[in-house]
Amino acid sequence: MHLVVNPAAAGGRLGKEWPQLQEKLRTLGLDCPISITKAPGHATELAAEAVARGADVVVAVGGDGTICEVIQGLHNARGGTLGILPLGTGNDAARTLALPLDLEQATRVLLSGGRRRVDLMKAGDNVVFNAIGIGLLGAINIRSTSIKWVRGIGAYLVAAVANLFAYRGPTVRLNVDGNESVSTMLILAIHNGPTTGGGFRLTPGAIPDDGLLDACLVEDIRILGRFPRLVAALQGTLGTKSGSHPFRFRRMELGTDVALPAHLDGNPVYIEPPGMVFEVLPSALSVASPPPTGS
Repeated sequence: MHLVVNPAAAGGRLGKEWPQLQEKLRTLGLDCPISITKAPGHATELAAEAVARGADVVVAVGGDGTICEVIQGLHNARGGTLGILPLGTGNDAARTLALPLDLEQATRVLLSGGRRRVDLMKAGDNVVFNAIGIGLLGAINIRSTSIKWVRGIGAYLVAAVANLFAYRGPTVRLNVDGNESVSTMLILAIHNGPTTGGGFRLTPGAIPDDGLLDACLVEDIRILGRFPRLVAALQGTLGTKSGSHPFRFRRMELGTDVALPAHLDGNPVYIEPPGMVFEVLPSALSVASPPPTGS
């Protein structure tokens, strides 16, 4: 087992608290090699190196962005099991996997030896586990990363309100499992799990091991109409609103003539013209999980 620790997680709080947390992990029986990330993307390199050195489990210590980077490293190395110590801001990936958010309980899961296989999302050359947000969602993510005075879903709400006034949705082209359409796009959420941003339920029916990806396209609407959509996203009813189109797919081509702000499990990116292809990779990831009930 090998730990990849992101000291910048939770707005830098993890780095400040890491010496005490590391000692606690040792008292809980988790004493193994550790690598510390130094920059965005570094966790991918460290995870691949850990697998190459023989680590069977690589533990992402941080938030959803750290987990995404570690998964990319495992995918590149074609091996290893993902472990999670959820010490970030949103921790949606851990929720999707029904993993405990408490450090002591999460450590017990790692030491239990339980495993499960889940799907991954392929986005261009990247792999993502839980959530991809495009358009307004990408703009919100970029703004939320600069907010330090509030954490968790509060940071996303502050960023969401600020961006609701400013963002203008472009026209995009979609080819979803062979079915073509053209639409304006305020939001395009592509998910393997039900939540993002620490609790926004954009795709409440998403299941991470069903071989399908869940998505919700929201057409561009007037500013006053966006606030009810924000409430609906929190309540899990966004897909029922006018102008919203929930769907499931295996492969989707997104065409665009302008750069689109986006995030891959919280890691900011821009989707440049002519667009990007998204597809499901069934059962592509091994994850440390609680042992089956009754074992």
